[in-house]
Parts: sequence; structure tokens; C-alpha cells
Amino acid sequence: MKNLVYCIILFVTGVSCSETLQRNYDRRHGTYSGDRYSRAERDRINRREDAASRSAYRRDYDRVTADDLSIRAGSGGGTGSNAQLLVQYEDMDKVGEVIIYELDVLERRWNVLLNEYKTADQTQKETISTELDQISADQITLYKAYTRIYREGKTNWPIVKRDVENTLRTVRKVADK
Repeated sequence: MKNLVYCIILFVTGVSCSETLQRNYDRRHGTYSGDRYSRAERDRINRREDAASRSAYRRDYDRVTADDLSIRAGSGGGTGSNAQLLVQYEDMDKVGEVIIYELDVLERRWNVLLNEYKTADQTQKETISTELDQISADQITLYKAYTRIYREGKTNWPIVKRDVENTLRTVRKVADK
């Protein structure tokens, strides 16, 4: 008996949820699958909801642009730290783009070596396979550095940046100056 009651409650809840979902879908896409409202009333409801959503969006958009301008200008009491965070995140993105570029270079080098491997003799194949292994290791190192930028860079960016740049130098095989 208890199970029957639970099943009935779940069924009723499921029906009401699906009706609500269908109503929301119909409202968004301008279709209607039932006869609950007349066409004129649906149009009136849609116009009211569209006007409300447009004005709400406009208000939020105005606030966002005002906040963004004050952050970039560095004005206001607490926006100095926000401006620093904005600059830090832009710097993080730049370093991340450099890593992605290096990954692309390694991938192109991998493809060239793989094509050479197909036509190489046995001694050349050993050399090429060693280079392919090194490229794979470098790719893994760069993937780890990329994830470290966004995982640890938010809290300790100067140290993370230094480590990531050292990793890039190592992968590029550039000696420290």
C-alpha cells in the first residue's frame, strides 16, 4: 500500500514537472501544445514577459558595463584589487596561449616525424622513435603546465608564471640567460 502511494505521488509530480517543462518550451519557442490559453492571451503574456526580460537584461548590462569600466579605470574603493585580478587573468591567458602554440608546434613536428618513420630504415626508425617519445613527454609536460596555470595561478601567480616559463624554456631547449 505504501509503495502504491509513493508511485502515485511520483506520477503526479512527474506529470506536473513535464507540463511545466512543456509550457516553458512552448513559451520560448512560440509554439503551444494545449488549449489552456487563447492566442490573444498567449501573445499578451509573451509580450509582457519579453518586455520584462529585455528591461532586466538592459539593467544588468548597464551595471556590468559600468562595473567593467570602473575596474579598468581603477576607480572606486574595492576595484583596485579587481583591476589587479583582471590584469592577472589576462596575463594567465597570454601564457596559456603560448603553451597552446607550443603544443601545436609539437603536434606538427610529431606528424612530420611519423611520416618520416614510415619510410625510414631500421637505424633511422630508432632515432625517430626516440624523438617521438621525447615529443610525447614534452606534450604531457606542457599539458600539466597549462592546467597548473588555471588551477594554481589564481592564488600564486608569480611563482606559477616563473615555473611555467621555465617549463617552456626546457621544452624549447633554450638555456637560461
